[in-house]
Amino acid sequence: MSNEVKEEIKEVAVQLSQKFTDFKAQHEDRYALIEKELLGLASLKRPSLAGYSAHGTAERVQKDALRVFITKGDTSGLSELQSKSMSIGDDPSDGGYAVPEYLDREVESTEKDASAIVRLARTVLTPGPAFKKLVNLHGTASGWVGETDARPETGTPKLASINITVGELYANPKLTQAMLDDAMFDAEMFIGEEITSEFADQLGAALINGDGLNKPTGILSKTVTAEKDDVRAFGSLQSVETVLSGLVDFDDLKNLKSALRAKYRTGAAWVMNDTTASVLSKLKNGAGDYIWSESATAGEPDTLFGYPVEIDENMPDIAASAYPVMFGNFQRGYYIARRTGVRLLRDPYTSKPYVNFYATERVGGDVVNSECIKLLAIKV
Repeated sequence: MSNEVKEEIKEVAVQLSQKFTDFKAQHEDRYALIEKELLGLASLKRPSLAGYSAHGTAERVQKDALRVFITKGDTSGLSELQSKSMSIGDDPSDGGYAVPEYLDREVESTEKDASAIVRLARTVLTPGPAFKKLVNLHGTASGWVGETDARPETGTPKLASINITVGELYANPKLTQAMLDDAMFDAEMFIGEEITSEFADQLGAALINGDGLNKPTGILSKTVTAEKDDVRAFGSLQSVETVLSGLVDFDDLKNLKSALRAKYRTGAAWVMNDTTASVLSKLKNGAGDYIWSESATAGEPDTLFGYPVEIDENMPDIAASAYPVMFGNFQRGYYIARRTGVRLLRDPYTSKPYVNFYATERVGGDVVNSECIKLLAIKV
């Protein structure tokens, strides 16, 4: 083969190699561009999923930390969560570890489900053992004057102090070590349900009937009188008595509604138990129409005279001398004071072979404006 032919073959080979290299580079760029576009489209189509995944992961971390603490006594996970939070008083030496945020939310949600007062009242946070509030008893003089008229001196305002002491609500469920070691037993869920259920029941009962001793002062524990707002002693509640003994009729409810001043009626609600609600839902006015309106939307309360009816099973039944119905603006009339969230202390020593889980919540409550809440008294 001549040298000339060899050179021609070599030149063709070089050209082919260069064309192949160009083809490969061109298609690799195209494939990279297509892949980039596909990944971009995928991320655009799933923003909510990404957010859900992040939220789910955070809650999963919290649940895992609580589960390890409950089953093994390992506090490292809860300690790390607490170091990232800004909760008041998370020092474990002061009564245990603050439970993860998701369990705190479940406790509060269950308390609202179980108590109309938790749903309706105002919740305030306090860093100390008590929440204090000054109330003006309308002693300051006021009036209208012209631009150049003299201004009379105002009188000294009459102030009253309300002191809501924060008590300690506790639950103390326990499990055997064998139950904790059982991989099929969900100890974290069991402890969480026990705590939320007990706290909801105890707090709901105290907000209605509590004596104020290391617990909230219940509404029905206040001094009750038939005196109106202008003459009634500070802190006592007004009751409106039924016309008939042992019964509630249309006029009784109208009288109770009218006893609440108009300025408090915006945001007002009725509170009663299910048995009382069943009785009142059958009442009719003089024209024969039901005064009770069933809710057309699931989850929304029924209404009575246009005001929502909240059910609270801690309210008494209709009976002589009882107060089965309340009507008022509870957001302005009753405060629930909370100091800390739920804490959990693991105690494997006190009740062997059981492991105790001592859970606490610091909470109190009291009436702050007695003009805002009216009670229906059943005539003896």
